[in-house]
Amino acid sequence: MDTELLAVGKRIGLSLMEINELRVADLFDIAKAYTGNQDEEAKEADQADIDAFYR
Repeated sequence: MDTELLAVGKRIGLSLMEINELRVADLFDIAKAYTGNQDEEAKEADQADIDAFYR
């Protein structure tokens, strides 16, 4: 788990010193904000989604 957290922090541009200062929850919050991922419910794919995927 530790190496994955380091990889996440480095991928979003944090230094090792900055990563060391953060709590795990803070690092996850920053990563979510950086990637734009929010806690959303998964949507069931409909036919239009499938057609768009295969084009």
